[in-house]
Amino acid sequence: MSRRTFLILIALLALSILPVMAEEIATPDAEEESPIVAEETVTDDTPMSEEAIREAQRSLANLGFYKDDVDGRFGKHTEAALRDFQRTSGLSATGHLDEDTRALLSKYADQDLSPKAIQQRLIDLGYLQGTADGKLGVKSANAMKIFQRVNGLSVTGTANGETVLCLFSEGVEKLPEGLSAGDKGEEVEQLQRSLARYGFMAEPLDGEYGKTTSSAVRAFQQHLIDQGIPVEKTGVASPLTLYCLYSDAYSSYLRDVSEGMTDGEVGRVEQRLADLGYMDAAADDTFDDYAAEALYMFQWKAGVEANGVAGRKTIDALFSTDAPRADHCAAHDISKGDTGLAVRDVEAALVAAGYTTELPDGVYDDALEKALSHVADYLKEEDSPDHLTRETVASLQNGLLEYRAFDADATIDAARVQSRLYTLFYLDKSGIDGKIGGNTLSALHDFQKANGLPRTDEVDHATTSVLFSTSAIPRQFPFRIEVSLSRQVVEVWALSGENHYDLVKTFKCSTGLHDSTPHGIFLEGHPVNRWHYFKKFFCWAQYSYKIVDDIMFHSVIYGSKDEKSLRRSSQRNLGNPASHGCVRLSVEDAKWLYEHCGRGQAVIVIH
Repeated sequence: MSRRTFLILIALLALSILPVMAEEIATPDAEEESPIVAEETVTDDTPMSEEAIREAQRSLANLGFYKDDVDGRFGKHTEAALRDFQRTSGLSATGHLDEDTRALLSKYADQDLSPKAIQQRLIDLGYLQGTADGKLGVKSANAMKIFQRVNGLSVTGTANGETVLCLFSEGVEKLPEGLSAGDKGEEVEQLQRSLARYGFMAEPLDGEYGKTTSSAVRAFQQHLIDQGIPVEKTGVASPLTLYCLYSDAYSSYLRDVSEGMTDGEVGRVEQRLADLGYMDAAADDTFDDYAAEALYMFQWKAGVEANGVAGRKTIDALFSTDAPRADHCAAHDISKGDTGLAVRDVEAALVAAGYTTELPDGVYDDALEKALSHVADYLKEEDSPDHLTRETVASLQNGLLEYRAFDADATIDAARVQSRLYTLFYLDKSGIDGKIGGNTLSALHDFQKANGLPRTDEVDHATTSVLFSTSAIPRQFPFRIEVSLSRQVVEVWALSGENHYDLVKTFKCSTGLHDSTPHGIFLEGHPVNRWHYFKKFFCWAQYSYKIVDDIMFHSVIYGSKDEKSLRRSSQRNLGNPASHGCVRLSVEDAKWLYEHCGRGQAVIVIH
């Protein structure tokens, strides 16, 4: 064989093996470059075309999961995007373009997911107010954060794939419907309660969305705007406004409040401290040393750092639904003629020690001065029955009389024992005669049983040490019916647990003119008549319920035993004193009392 022929044969042999070598020596990027390989690698059983991959890429890009070119080539970025999408959608995160993944992605292929569409969706769901303009600025970002928080997503403020997928899903969380002027009912009452809790509305709450409620909503919305939350100051309770008012996740913190500051946040903090019973002064815009002391007391009670500065933790605790109420207010000097919580605390201490039967009403009057004259030995030199210093008020609040009310070597004051049994609902007021007789012993035995004490026929030290304390357990009734002469309301409290009552009804009423409605504790309340005739006044009323003697709860007045004979003036006067001593109610309220509160309930009438 010639040399020329041999070289030709070698060349032909080399050309014949090149395809095999090309298959064995694949480049690292071969997977990304070859749609054929992509089809064979990423599908289950049925190969996907380049167009199917391109469509999936478009949907993934539209949702924010895919950032590369939409080229129909399956590579590591497409696979990673598929995994993220599948994980977020609750599918098996295989990274394969299977039928389930493809079907779900197809829903978003032609979906308008532009910035403007995203804004409109946030508006439709209640997270954003205004008009969609396609500019995802600060307001949109803040709305997005709230949306993400409500729907359990990572809070980024950006329209990432996870967020967009949730935003346009069927199971997305929509904010509640808004409320506006003219609305009435329980939903408005809930709105008003929340506004009052955050310090933007004062009681009484009437369940009607009028000018007062609109003004309070505007004030709260301004607060939200100051916090950077995207609401508009309209006075209309938008879905986002309601979400912030009702959500446990919302923090009303705007800035620290400390002594010496003067602004609107100070007034809000002080109002909440007053509502919870820590502060015995009208809220204003100056945070003085008394307000700081009240705040310190709250912090100690709530278990947050007690430093007299309202930081975020304190603000969140202060305005929470379970914020602890004060045992007593911050003490200060009080004098005859004063009113408020400090006066009430002193009255309560005197009641607990048996020095008065006048129930606390927060008024420093002749009755309180008289009661204080009985404890003059416990007062400081600078005190007198018509003036108490801050230090003495604090001592009375913290149990001065509780610890000194009984001297084991002294003769028991029977009237004090009877007075205390009366204010604990064990003894009728007529039984306070200064003599320990059968009625008093019977009441004492009931008290001992309720308080887990041994039964005795004498007022021993163990009994009096509990009797003259704030921890004494009063006699329990299914209902306590309380009448406030100053507020012209009746409150019905129902026993819901051991020595715990819940307010179940509040009625507007008319009590007696010229202080003719007796005040005190009455233990034999019971229903009397469906229709009751008052011989002395020649009139009728419905659903009479006895308080004491001829004093009753009953409906508004009628000229005859006929509902058509209603005296409308008695109905118009509800909320003001107008009767001869009885407590008038609306027909509906009188009927409820008559039907629900049986014989032997406690009725308490206070100034």
